[in-house]
Amino acid sequence: MEINLFVVVTIFSLIGTYLPLTRSKKWWVVGQTYFRQWYFFLNVFLFVVWLFYVPFTLASAAVTILCGLGAWLCFIDIIPFTRFYSKEINDNTSLKDKEVLSILIYNVREDNDKYDKLLELQKQVDPSILLLMETNNEWASAVTSLESSYADLISEIRNDTYGLMMFSKIKYQKSDINYMTSKDVPSADVKISLNGHTIQLIALHPKPPIPGEAKTSRQKDQEFKAASKSLRNSKGNCLQIVLGDLNDVVWSRASKLFKKETGLKDPRVGRGTFSTFPTYAPVRFPIDQIFCSPLIELIELKRMPNIGSDHYPIYVSLAIPKP
Repeated sequence: MEINLFVVVTIFSLIGTYLPLTRSKKWWVVGQTYFRQWYFFLNVFLFVVWLFYVPFTLASAAVTILCGLGAWLCFIDIIPFTRFYSKEINDNTSLKDKEVLSILIYNVREDNDKYDKLLELQKQVDPSILLLMETNNEWASAVTSLESSYADLISEIRNDTYGLMMFSKIKYQKSDINYMTSKDVPSADVKISLNGHTIQLIALHPKPPIPGEAKTSRQKDQEFKAASKSLRNSKGNCLQIVLGDLNDVVWSRASKLFKKETGLKDPRVGRGTFSTFPTYAPVRFPIDQIFCSPLIELIELKRMPNIGSDHYPIYVSLAIPKP
């Protein structure tokens, strides 16, 4: 590697690592947070090279320190999503006096026409809750056969990539489609009863901070805040689950704040990233998420095979204890 290219890579890595600390909501700043785990490995590599292979000067020492600190900052963010960290949601060890609630989350990608693959996967895992996002008229028509397998359905069919359908084997006690922060972005808020508990589920799919969708993360952040407020208002009465394509990585400042405000926990913590997007590239991000009340236990969390979308489906099986 020539020294000029090496310096360019170093500058690129440091900018990408430290830019999110500015707390700017611009898409090109927020987007650097998505690459946190990759910046960690890059900063470790650069730290070693600057320390051992670049002649010592005050400038090289400063760069070495910045690379080392950058690696540490990234490490703090991503280490919870490894097996070296304590779990926030306990593993289920026995189903005695517990009921199983299984959930399949899938952003279908509106122009994906591999409907049969989704139907095959649904038949294979037979989830209690099936959340589909980006459902347009074609998708709604293609999955009508699922209605015979489920007791209830709430949906908002749209042809702008923000449609959603949530099927449930348990009849909804309450079901609402809300437009909490934008007339273009629906969310679902439902309640079911299981094993003596009322369980509130909120399905979100905010706009991603990317060109063509949103120039900043404001709508996404406001969606998190609105959902957080709704959850806090009903927290004492039920268990709670938030799920969906949140268009935000699990280690972001917004995700951390959401967990702090709601008291919900992340089953990925202590287990892995389970990155779901995009299916077409080797560099992927954990943006399809689930948060739940800490009383709930985890039976299984699994990224499912690619079935045609730019998102992998993600499957989670939860144990609901008696009150």
